[in-house]
Amino acid sequence: MEKSIKEKVEDIKETISDIKEETIELGKEQGRGIKAEYRDIEKIRHSKELIYYKSDAIAIVSRKLGGFDKFLKVVDDLTREGYWMMNSEDVKNVLGNFGLSMPGQARGTLYYFQNKKYIN
Repeated sequence: MEKSIKEKVEDIKETISDIKEETIELGKEQGRGIKAEYRDIEKIRHSKELIYYKSDAIAIVSRKLGGFDKFLKVVDDLTREGYWMMNSEDVKNVLGNFGLSMPGQARGTLYYFQNKKYIN
């Protein structure tokens, strides 16, 4: 039996309500992610050390504006220890991830090194 117009409208209202709830939950989830990302960026930015993280297998080096000679020294030391630079990533103000361009967006660059003994 075919649904009446009234039943179809109710189905559409239910669907819209479900979509609204999912959208609100997704927004909350993304908001929590943005806050966590902001805290991570600030932790990196305020770190006094250039080597942000280091283990036997990997090292993450933060290259901030200025301090090029210190950065070169760290890279030289890591290279001598057997680490190879594998990737780099610009660290930006969180708002830059949403296409909002503003002064002071650049927060530096992270360089990812991997110890060659762990590279297949």
